[in-house]
Amino acid sequence: MARRDERTCDEKIELSEELTLEEPTKAALEAAARLVGKTWYPDEPAAWQGACEKVELAHHLEHATYVRAAMLNGSFAGIIAAAPTEAHEVRAAADVSTLWYRDHLRKVAPWAIGTSDEAAIGASLAPVTAEMVLTQEFLKKRDARSAWEITLLAIDPACQGYGIGKALLKDVVAYLQSQEAAGFFLATDDGCDFGFYDHLGLERIAARETPIAAEGLGEQPFHVYLYGALLGDPCDVQ
Repeated sequence: MARRDERTCDEKIELSEELTLEEPTKAALEAAARLVGKTWYPDEPAAWQGACEKVELAHHLEHATYVRAAMLNGSFAGIIAAAPTEAHEVRAAADVSTLWYRDHLRKVAPWAIGTSDEAAIGASLAPVTAEMVLTQEFLKKRDARSAWEITLLAIDPACQGYGIGKALLKDVVAYLQSQEAAGFFLATDDGCDFGFYDHLGLERIAARETPIAAEGLGEQPFHVYLYGALLGDPCDVQ
């Protein structure tokens, strides 16, 4: 999921700086967790934000077999992860519970288990649950694009606008082609810059309005989306 951050940065990074795509170090993963927190949960109390960012990152990396961090002049700039969907059990959409996060939460914030904080953290993670439901329905269809999922794409706001997201997507597509994958998909939502995927020519496979109250969207309905492509179809990431 590539999330949107409306804040502007005081300094923009010059294109002359060096971009590398690397297997993430522990420090890069810690930076990725902080990025998740500041862009997806900026208004949560500090303890909840810390739990949410670690739970969501763990969820997206849980089945990932390919993870790359974008490093700009040695500093963390973004991350992408991909997983074969056969790596985990395809559950019925109705079985995706709002308690899916409990195992992760027990590891990163055991103090919250069984308290009102657990329910509050679960409510904050509701968009992830909505995406999971739509994903499980798609996997049941056995569409060729369901072979692989891009489980995470996040770019530091200070580094947006310089093609880093596209570079990460091109890198993961090259990997999927080396695995002879038929296609791929990803889940996203209104809290994300989903127009980025339209711009790249990915197909919007599915969309659904959800009852989730979205911060900053007022009375507007909240939506989750699936995008994808068959490898070999024309799009701007191949």
